Amino acid sequence: MRRLHSLTALRAFEAVSRLKSISAAAEELRVTRPAVSKQVKQLEATLGVQLLVRSGNAIQLTAAGEELFDGLRRSFDLMSATLAAVGRFARESQRLKILVCRDFASSWLASRVGTFLVENPGVSIEVTAEKNGNLRLEEDFDLRIFYDTLGQNEGTGLVESELCRWIDLPVCTDAFARRYLANGRKPNAVHHLVDANYDVWDEWSALTGTPSGGPRKHITIFNETTLCLSVAKSGGGLTIGDSFLSLPAITSGELVVPYPVGLVSAQCYLLFRPARGASSAIRKFAAWLQDAVRSYQATVLRTLTSRGIRVVERN
Repeated sequence: MRRLHSLTALRAFEAVSRLKSISAAAEELRVTRPAVSKQVKQLEATLGVQLLVRSGNAIQLTAAGEELFDGLRRSFDLMSATLAAVGRFARESQRLKILVCRDFASSWLASRVGTFLVENPGVSIEVTAEKNGNLRLEEDFDLRIFYDTLGQNEGTGLVESELCRWIDLPVCTDAFARRYLANGRKPNAVHHLVDANYDVWDEWSALTGTPSGGPRKHITIFNETTLCLSVAKSGGGLTIGDSFLSLPAITSGELVVPYPVGLVSAQCYLLFRPARGASSAIRKFAAWLQDAVRSYQATVLRTLTSRGIRVVERN
């Protein structure tokens, strides 16, 4: 069993040895000079060896005193560094670094994350938006949010969980629909806006039973869904809109769903966490995010139902 000596006595001896003055040690420790002298004498009595030689106001260390002081100095330095590291970890554990795909970050998270911060004072968040799929594994992020097929990221060292699946909906402006899609016109002939990373038009047509009329004749390709939606809102074409991202425009009337049927996505938004233990801030944010997504999904379904839009599940 480790034998413990009085920490007060050890601190007193270390201060006297370092400052070469009982008065200076008493001032640093905020005690009286006799109290410091008493602690040093008690330590010498406990160890059975003289540690200091006093000659007037001068302090000299014996060989035993030099050895003890050297050990205490290193021990106190280690204690100080350890305490600083623990304090730094506590502070840093309240800071979150989150990597998010650009569509999700700009169209959903940015308008809601403030609610979390207000509800959790002391927690700060650094959000980095990135092209979907670029997990930046060489960097240290507390959480990552991207869309993909569940189970496709094994071997990354990250633990993934499903946040939600969205509903793929054909969307355009009401004016575009009345001009180009009315009177039974087939959608293959109109201008299509396509996300190069997520093109499910043929699949949507087949699984919802909506006749497309054949291959699309006019296509403009973008690298993000939000860009497709922006052009669609300007009347520039028909696109497949992720319900998670397009709901505000559908609700406001900026976009309509000309074919009232949606298809549940095969992919999903995923939350990635490092395999290491999670700080309280990480756990709080993950719980908030999951609750916020569930609530939003319920709003999506209510909105689509109120507009007579049927949702087709995948088998």
